[in-house]
Amino acid sequence: MDRIRWGIVATGGIARKFAEACAFESARAGISSVDAVASRDPSKAAAFAEEWGIPRSYGTYAELFADPGIDAVYIATPHNSHAELSLAALQAGKAVLCEKPVSLTAKEFAPVAELARGKGLFFMEAMWMRFNPSFRKALEWAERGMIGNLSYIRSDFCLDAPYDPKSRLYDPGLGGGALLDVGIYPVTLALSFAGRAKPESFSSYMKRMANGVDLYDSFRLTYPGGVEMALSCAIALPGIEDLRSALVVGERGIIQLPLFWMAQEARLLDREGNLIERFDAPFECNGYEYEIREVESCLLSGKTESAVQTRADSIMVMELMDALRAAAV
Repeated sequence: MDRIRWGIVATGGIARKFAEACAFESARAGISSVDAVASRDPSKAAAFAEEWGIPRSYGTYAELFADPGIDAVYIATPHNSHAELSLAALQAGKAVLCEKPVSLTAKEFAPVAELARGKGLFFMEAMWMRFNPSFRKALEWAERGMIGNLSYIRSDFCLDAPYDPKSRLYDPGLGGGALLDVGIYPVTLALSFAGRAKPESFSSYMKRMANGVDLYDSFRLTYPGGVEMALSCAIALPGIEDLRSALVVGERGIIQLPLFWMAQEARLLDREGNLIERFDAPFECNGYEYEIREVESCLLSGKTESAVQTRADSIMVMELMDALRAAAV
C-alpha cells in the first residue's frame, strides 16, 4: 500500500474538519485521499461529495463499507453508533479511525477491539489531542523529568451549549452529556500524564438533567504518593479559557496547556511561575492532520494499531469513565 483511500461516515461538522485535513494532507504528501462519503440522507452525502470533490457518495453506510475502492473509514456519527459502525466496517475488512468516544461503555467497545485483533485490522480512536505537537511536547517535558515528580493536575473542559433536546449533547439516546463529549479529554490527559495508569481512588460528582444527561461533572483522582488530579467538564457553563485549560504541577516546575485539547502552545515554568521554555506549534491545517499522519504511518508500515493511541488506551479511558459515572453523587 502506498496510498490510503478514505471513506467518511457521516457529514456533520467533525466530518467536514476531517475532509479539510485530508485535502491538506493529500496536497502535502499525496498519501491520503477521500474517495467516498456516506450519509443516511443521500442528498447530504451528494452535497458533501460535491463540496469536497469526493468521487462517490452513498445513502447508506453499508454501501460505503462494501466499496472495494476504500481502504480506511473515518466514523464521525454521534456517539451511540460508534461501536456498531466500527464492527460493521471491520467485518467489511476496512481499517477504522473512529471518533471519540469509541463507544458508550467499555463493555460495548470490547467486541470492537477483539474483532480488530482477530482480523488483524487497524483500529484507532480519533483522540486527536494525543497527536497534537504541543500536547506531545508537554508530555515529553514531564517524561524527561523537567518538572520533577508529579504532584497535581488540574484540567477543565467546559462548553456553554444552547439547550436543544434533539442535539447530540442533550439527547441521552445519542450518548449526550458532558462526560462522553468533553470529559473524555481531561480524563485522557490525566491518564496520559499518569503513565497510562488508573488512579488508586477517586470521587465523582455529576449534575444531571431529568433525562439523565450530565450537565456538569467534577472528578478527583488520587494516585500513589499523594498525587491529586482535579478534573471537570460541562456542556452548560461559560466556555472561557480558564475553564478549558490544563495545569500539570511537579515538585520542580509547572506545565501550562491553554485550550489543552487543541493546544497550539505549551509553556514550561519554574515553581515561581517564571517561563523557562515555550513551545509554539500553530496548526498546519486544523489539527486533524496529525492523527491522519499517524494512521498513514501505521498503515504504510503494516501496523494494526498506533503506539500513541492504543486499543488498551481506549479501553482504560472507557473503564474509568464507566467507574466515574457509576460512583457519581
